[in-house]
Amino acid sequence: MSTTTLHNLEAVLSRHELVGKGSFGEVFKGIDQRTNRIVAIKIIDLEKAEDEIDDIQQEIMILSQCDSPFITKYFGSYLRNSKLWIIMEYLGGGSASDLMKAGPLEEMHIAIILREVLRGLDYLHGELKLHRDVKAANILLSEHGDVKLADFGVAGQLTATISKRNTFTGTPFWMAPEVIKQSSYDFKADIWSLGITAIELAKGEPPNSKIHPMKVLVLIVQSNAPQLDGEFTKPFKEFVDICLNKDPQHRLPAKELLKHPFIKKAKRNYLLVDLIDRYLNWKLEKVEVENSNYDEATLSSMSTIPDWNLTIKEETRENSDTIITNNEEISNGVLNSLCDILDNLNKTDTDLKNAFKASESSCPGICDNFVHKLVKTLQPSISDRRMEEVMEKIRTESKIMPNCDILFDQL
Repeated sequence: MSTTTLHNLEAVLSRHELVGKGSFGEVFKGIDQRTNRIVAIKIIDLEKAEDEIDDIQQEIMILSQCDSPFITKYFGSYLRNSKLWIIMEYLGGGSASDLMKAGPLEEMHIAIILREVLRGLDYLHGELKLHRDVKAANILLSEHGDVKLADFGVAGQLTATISKRNTFTGTPFWMAPEVIKQSSYDFKADIWSLGITAIELAKGEPPNSKIHPMKVLVLIVQSNAPQLDGEFTKPFKEFVDICLNKDPQHRLPAKELLKHPFIKKAKRNYLLVDLIDRYLNWKLEKVEVENSNYDEATLSSMSTIPDWNLTIKEETRENSDTIITNNEEISNGVLNSLCDILDNLNKTDTDLKNAFKASESSCPGICDNFVHKLVKTLQPSISDRRMEEVMEKIRTESKIMPNCDILFDQL
C-alpha cells in the first residue's frame, strides 16, 4: 500500500463534519489547504481494522488505478501513527439511497442514474475490474447532478489469463446467483447487481428485503429471477429482465445495455439537481426537527426537577410497604420484558438454524466456508479457552456441516 507519512497532517488537511461511514471507517468533509479543494476524508484506525487491511489495500489500489468521470476520484493516502487518511473527491449530493429518503424517484430520474452507473461499469470492465457491490448506497452524486460509483472495498481485478473469479463477496440482496454458488463469474455479476439496484430505485428497497439474508441467498439461487412489477413502462421492465437473466451468458454487457431504449432516452443530468435539492432540504428539516425535539425534551425534564429538600424524615411503615409494592411491580415488569426478549431470541435462533440448513442444501460447503471465516475473525480477539468452547458448541450442533472436524483441525 503506497502511502505518505505526514506528522503535520492537520496543517495540510482540515477536517470538518462527519458525513458518513464507509466500508472500514468514518468519512469526513474536509479542505485540502494546498489546493483549497473540498475533499472527502476517510479515516481508518488500522489497529482496529487489522482483519480488513487487505480490503483497504484493495480499495486504494482500485481507486488509484481509475481515471473516469463516472468513478469517485482518489487524491492520495496518508499515514499518521495508526490512522490512515484516504483523500477522495467530495460528492455533496448524497447517495442514490439517500435521495429515496425524501420521497420516491420518478422513472425519468432512475434512467439517468442507471445510465451513469452503466458508463462507470463500462469503464471498469474495460479495465478488467469488477465492482462486486453495486447498489444504491454505493452510487454517489454531486450537488450538480454528477453520478459516480463509489466504495471499492470489495472490488476485484481480473487478468487477461484469469478471466473469472470464484470468491464469495458482495451484499446478499444484490448478489448474482453464480456468486452465491461460488462458481466462476465475471463482469456479468455486476450487471445482475445493477438489475437489483434498478428495482431498488423503483421500489425503495431490493427484492426480498424483509427476509433474513441467509434465506435470501437460497431464494436467489433456487427461485426465478425477480421482476419489476407495478406501473412502470415496458422499456424499463425489459431492461430489468435483461439484467436479471439467471444465465450470465445471456446478460448483456454494460456497453450493450447503454444502447437499450430505456437508457438511450434518458435525459440530461441537470434534471437530478431538483431531486438532490429535495433531499438536502429534507435532511436540513430533519436536523431542525431533531434539535427542536431535543430542546423541548431538555426543557421538559428541567421543569419537572423538584426543588431541593434536605429535611430528613423517618420512614414510616406505610411508606415502606409502598416501596416494596413498587419494587415488586418493577421486578414483574422486568421479568415480563426478559421473557419477551428470550422468546424473540429463541425464534431468531430457530430461523437462523433453518436458514443454514437451507443454504447448505442449496450450496453444499457454504456453511463450512462461513464458519471458517467466522472462527478466523474471532481468533485474535478471544482467549484459547473461550475459542475451544465456541468450537465444541459448533461441533455439537453443526450436523449440517460434514467437514466441521477437519475445519477445526486446520485451525
